Amino acid sequence: MRKDWEKNNLFENSVYLSYNNIRDILLELIKGEIFVYISELVNEYGRKYSPYMDSLVNHLPMTQLALFRLYEDYDKVRDFTEAIVDKVKIEPVKSEYLSVNSIEDTLGKPELYESCVRLIKREIEEKGVDAVVRNILNTYYLGISSDLFHPIIRLAYAVESYKLDEGLEEEVARALAYYVTAYREGKVFKREIHGYNILDEMEALVKDPYINMIRSSLATTGHKLNALYNYDEFQNKGFVIGGFEENKVRLLLNLILPTFVNSNDSVILHCISGLHSVVALREYFDDFNNILDIATSFIITHLLTVDRLDFANGSNTLLDFSWPHIICLSKDTTDIHTIKLTYSCSELGKVYDTVGLKKAVNRRLFG
Repeated sequence: MRKDWEKNNLFENSVYLSYNNIRDILLELIKGEIFVYISELVNEYGRKYSPYMDSLVNHLPMTQLALFRLYEDYDKVRDFTEAIVDKVKIEPVKSEYLSVNSIEDTLGKPELYESCVRLIKREIEEKGVDAVVRNILNTYYLGISSDLFHPIIRLAYAVESYKLDEGLEEEVARALAYYVTAYREGKVFKREIHGYNILDEMEALVKDPYINMIRSSLATTGHKLNALYNYDEFQNKGFVIGGFEENKVRLLLNLILPTFVNSNDSVILHCISGLHSVVALREYFDDFNNILDIATSFIITHLLTVDRLDFANGSNTLLDFSWPHIICLSKDTTDIHTIKLTYSCSELGKVYDTVGLKKAVNRRLFG
């Protein structure tokens, strides 16, 4: 009797497992089909448009991927795409462009974007996506803050999505070409401090007479960055954070998140998304600890271009919202920076569960 029961039970379990396996396979196929459509949509517009728009940036591919990763709604991304293209004048890619011999020849030259895309596609065909991403990031790591972090953000979003849909290989190539052609080096600090001193150190930088003169007398972020990097003593006055990688990320978040909540400033917003992007690409860097020191240097420098900095953490009251709820609150926004911030903060929240990430999105949504 027992053997008959075991035999029947085994049969029923086998049927049950088979049903579950089939269900999971069907769900994956459905999800995969959606991603095929998304890759086609992203590639359709990516082939048409340049990342450069005079002095502005083409945010469309970044926002398309962020929006889909948040909501997995193809129609929503398509409608958003069509609305943006109707509303914003995005520069088309050039149909005729120079032929160059190496990626190095296109470094820091936006006018050679199309030439660089062609070279990188060829590299990917020969070596594969991961190898090319790794090579470019470890060769040109001093460019992670170029163009207000936009190239590294586009690259991180593309690579994250490529892992779910290989049809986005093209978008990875375009993001790499943007990263290379927008390349601008920053200066890296060497003085190491204990993380508990970070606020005192930032206050000292803000109060420094020469730095304060730069902050108050120059109009644009770019002019301020150039002046700070050309200030010989700046490298000695700036700092990096000692300790382990995870601790460095947490301390940076503890610095920039309250500062953003107190200001809703666009430069600080990009520092948050930039940090997320560096963390998202960590597996591609040979020395991630060093990359975090570089990111720290660049984030601090960018913070110092903001007119009013308030590092106070403010109220300690918790924001009693789950990430699904916060993401739902963002679902009707059409603001590109709100969409990107929501995505970056929610992704960081999977690893660094600090309420400041939720407060940052809430600040952006509701002012």
